[in-house]
Amino acid sequence: MRVLILSAFYEPFVSGAERMVVETVRRRAGRFSLTVVTARLDGRLARRETRLIEGTALTYEIVRLGLGTRWDKFLFPLLAPLWALKAPHDLVHAVMESYAGIALWWYRAFGGKKPTVLTLQSGDLDMPEKNRKIPRFVWRNIHASPTIAVGISTALTRRAERLGAERTLTIPNGVDFGHLAKVPRGEKIPRRVVTVARLSPEKGLPFLIDALKIARHSVEDAELAIVGGGALEAELKAHVENASLQDVVRFLGPMPNAEAMAEVAKSGVFVLPSLGEGLGIVLLEAQALGVPVIGTEVGGIPDVIEHEKTGLLVPPSDAEALAKAIVRLLTEPGLSDRLAAGAQERLAKFDWDKIAERYAELYGELGR
Repeated sequence: MRVLILSAFYEPFVSGAERMVVETVRRRAGRFSLTVVTARLDGRLARRETRLIEGTALTYEIVRLGLGTRWDKFLFPLLAPLWALKAPHDLVHAVMESYAGIALWWYRAFGGKKPTVLTLQSGDLDMPEKNRKIPRFVWRNIHASPTIAVGISTALTRRAERLGAERTLTIPNGVDFGHLAKVPRGEKIPRRVVTVARLSPEKGLPFLIDALKIARHSVEDAELAIVGGGALEAELKAHVENASLQDVVRFLGPMPNAEAMAEVAKSGVFVLPSLGEGLGIVLLEAQALGVPVIGTEVGGIPDVIEHEKTGLLVPPSDAEALAKAIVRLLTEPGLSDRLAAGAQERLAKFDWDKIAERYAELYGELGR
């Protein structure tokens, strides 16, 4: 069965959504003929490449479209469906409801007849300041045109249903538990709160900084480590200075995943204060490392955190509620241990092998 996977970004340009393509492709290549169609973005990258899956004799194809510049992502929604219509294929699977989602819609509009799958990944696109910029007819057609829309969380699946998708399914993204097992465990810093996030508006980091200030009224030695980079770095550092927290908030900058996870593993609490989130894989990574977690009640985060059982949930944009949750986990070791243990019991469903198998079953069903 010949499957085209449309992903505007692919290696070496990989973040959370693209990681799903990387992890599932290498697990499905032996059962399907796979071609990843992506934007070229860099003129040094080959337009076409046969990639060998490490440790096997299996291969898959990568096709890169565009001029080799950063503008290729804008060309991708047009170039990808036109290329797909000429290529032999039995199914088209687009990942992300932005550039690839538009490409999948246009594939159908241009006369594509094969079954189509769209994996929805972006919880932040539901935030009003971003969503109002998307024309309504575009947003609706992205979700309604595929044969099946697959949300990585219940919230994204429900969004597809509201927008007219005839058939939906929820398949989460996963975690590389083997990789996490190799993360070094440094000396524990029990009063340290840590987050790993882009320094961008949808991550809600100003509320975490404010929450730390409030929490220090009860836990005087509480501190915060922020792992990540982004456009708001200067603004967030100014926010820290205005709160007189420059001695207890550390900006560690962007790090490779292994180093970031080492920082998580030695911290007392992990917090993701997002205002919009597709799922929250970093919460799963923290849980796998045995660190109790706090998240906001937005997007797919409630799929990861069952309140009072596998972590704590708080309303978004609520520094007071977040501070109370932080104080609880920093001062109640029994609660922290119970939540960490409860999270371990639910992690198996997020294993990449199981997720790849679910997509393989879906492909087989649509291809019959």
